[in-house]
Amino acid sequence: MVDMHCHILPGLDDGAATMDEAVAMAGIAAASGIAHIVATSHGNCPPYSYTLEEYREAFDALQEELIQREIPVKLHPGMEIFLDGDAVPLLREKRLLTLGGTETVLAEFPFEERPDVVCRRLDELKEAGYRIVLAHPERYIFLQRDPEFAGYLARSGCVMQINQGSLVGDFGESCRRLAMQMLQEGIVGVIATDAHDTEYRSHDLTRLMRFLEDGCSGRERHIWLSENPSRILKGMQPLSC
Repeated sequence: MVDMHCHILPGLDDGAATMDEAVAMAGIAAASGIAHIVATSHGNCPPYSYTLEEYREAFDALQEELIQREIPVKLHPGMEIFLDGDAVPLLREKRLLTLGGTETVLAEFPFEERPDVVCRRLDELKEAGYRIVLAHPERYIFLQRDPEFAGYLARSGCVMQINQGSLVGDFGESCRRLAMQMLQEGIVGVIATDAHDTEYRSHDLTRLMRFLEDGCSGRERHIWLSENPSRILKGMQPLSC
């Protein structure tokens, strides 16, 4: 499996605080069957501030540690990019990282952003030549209030990445309800952990797999957790369920 979205690099944002915690997160991931992790630290979201050199140093140090400890997880570069007015210029200047060096961006918004601003920011990304994976759309209040807008964004070309915690109720009923609706409507492209630690938001997929096995096909699980994130990292179009 491939985890498209998590905060595993130590000391960069609100994810892993130390190398030991990052290694422990990777160990949980490996035990859950995750072989590839995209290390999507917050790229341009205050108060987190680090240089690309610091990102690469943390990335290389963690990957080397995993090799030395024989934890079978391969890291891939990326960032969770906050879509404000500076995002596209920073991407063009190569100061922010796309997913695995492709032309695909993992994008996030303020939870209560205005829909017209959402559309404008996404159009700016598309006009600049980027494809879009929308991080945890089910958590956005502007989509909880207007679920049809989620369908519009998916039809407009956004790959919808929902969090495993949303499906099992970790972020509240409104979030769970929208995540379920998106699954039922067939507009989900990727399920990821958005892991930040080893306890509250971890790579442990036990509850998610129990949930998916109860109502989803093996083909759907494979597409959401393996096929589509793999295709995105290769610069390919994801599949639909």
